[in-house]
Amino acid sequence: MRIVTVLNQKGGVGKSTVVMNLAAVAAKHSRVLVVDLDPSQRTLTDWAETADEQGISLPFDFTDENDPEVLRQLRAADSWDTIFVDTPGNLEPSAAERIGIVLDSTDFAVLPLEPQPASIRPLLRTIKSLVEPRSIPYRAVISRVGRNEASYSRKDETLKALDSAGIPHLNTWIREYIAHSDAQGTGEVVSNYASTRNTSLAVDDFMSAALELTTIWANEGK
Repeated sequence: MRIVTVLNQKGGVGKSTVVMNLAAVAAKHSRVLVVDLDPSQRTLTDWAETADEQGISLPFDFTDENDPEVLRQLRAADSWDTIFVDTPGNLEPSAAERIGIVLDSTDFAVLPLEPQPASIRPLLRTIKSLVEPRSIPYRAVISRVGRNEASYSRKDETLKALDSAGIPHLNTWIREYIAHSDAQGTGEVVSNYASTRNTSLAVDDFMSAALELTTIWANEGK
């Protein structure tokens, strides 16, 4: 069983979209649980409740359980192959214990960031304060990339900044699509998007990111 925590101390970087859609792809071939560890925002909880109201069956299990004692038992659970955990955008003291418990059991961290070089500094703070002290393997992933020349240029600049800072990252980046921005309000994830050209491209991004992660995990220890 693998616990994958998605985090960044900077908010608005697309963490929730990354969690829900990576989980949806992974659930095609394995048993998946998604944990909403951000009770103040409740983004994933609202998303899951909307899906239920709309009669949409999410392909994974979901919980907003935040009790520290329950979180300590995640590692011992045998009900899932992969657990994806969403975390708060800013790590207020009230959430610190829960986040610490999950990170202490985390096998891999995914750190989304926006396509701008200014995103590097808060990303580094997250890595230095939370990820590296626990020796958690990780990858950054650029998300919310606009589909125009200027946005692609900023994405390229951000990739160079990641390389200069020595931050390992996925080669896949996540583009912005209306389907992603609407999904929280419709309860959808990539596995049940309506079939159009744009949604197929939106799905492709997460399929590619999931394949990269699977390859990384398969090669761990080699």
